[in-house]
Amino acid sequence: MNARDLCLGFALIALSSVAVAEPGCRPLVERPWVRAAPPGAAALAGYLVLRNPCDAVVEVVDVESLDFGAPMIHRTEEIDGISRMREAGRLVLAPGESLAFEPGGLHLMLMKPLRPLSEGDVVRIRLVLADGRRLYAEYPVRREAPVP
Repeated sequence: MNARDLCLGFALIALSSVAVAEPGCRPLVERPWVRAAPPGAAALAGYLVLRNPCDAVVEVVDVESLDFGAPMIHRTEEIDGISRMREAGRLVLAPGESLAFEPGGLHLMLMKPLRPLSEGDVVRIRLVLADGRRLYAEYPVRREAPVP
């Protein structure tokens, strides 16, 4: 083995180490949609399934949108027979876990639409992760949930 072969071997080992150490796995936003609301509505609700196919825990800490002035993540809870919405706080997904945002439960509360929205429009929403990454998806405005 000569010096050139040795250097090439070290370079290949270094490249393979980088490929293994580099986190390329991203959580997946599946079946996103926003429920259509009457014209002039001050808030809409968004739904999706968030799936974590990665080997590491994923934490969702916020939501952003260019189409709403105040997007939030809420959870509907029943307390003493009364249904109330509360901010959900941090959402933690273990490896392999999925989290459904659905009517009557966890959902995106999309306050202050910045433009009129009707069925067939598409809104842009990003989930913000604790590590600073953002999961962008386009959410069609629909009357009914998409069929899985």
